[in-house]
Amino acid sequence: MTKKCVIIDDDVQITELFSELLALLGLKILAIGHNGLDAIDLFSKHQPDILFMDVEMPKLNGIEALKEIKKVNPSAKVIIITGNTSSDCERILQDNGATAIIYKPFDIQKIKQLIEHFDNPVSMYT
Repeated sequence: MTKKCVIIDDDVQITELFSELLALLGLKILAIGHNGLDAIDLFSKHQPDILFMDVEMPKLNGIEALKEIKKVNPSAKVIIITGNTSSDCERILQDNGATAIIYKPFDIQKIKQLIEHFDNPVSMYT
């Protein structure tokens, strides 16, 4: 079954590149947004299998959007894509239910592996 996803990042080039990458991996992109408010709205509207989201964004950051999405659906699969490698950021994301964290620049093999093992109930952090 094809996994459906939503991509949220304030960098348009990242969303374009990432959507092409995910399409090559066989995922269907339902929507693309550019801030935390888009993330909440598009998640609620589309109920994707996976939400890929950045942390540093305008209007509402990824951490706050993650908290709101988890209120709507505690089992939501949210993969964070970020350039922020601080242990504080990682801990906050884990504490708020991020399914996995992928660091920029992203590695296509790590993303492919994560998606292939996505049905594993254990949270995965790369």
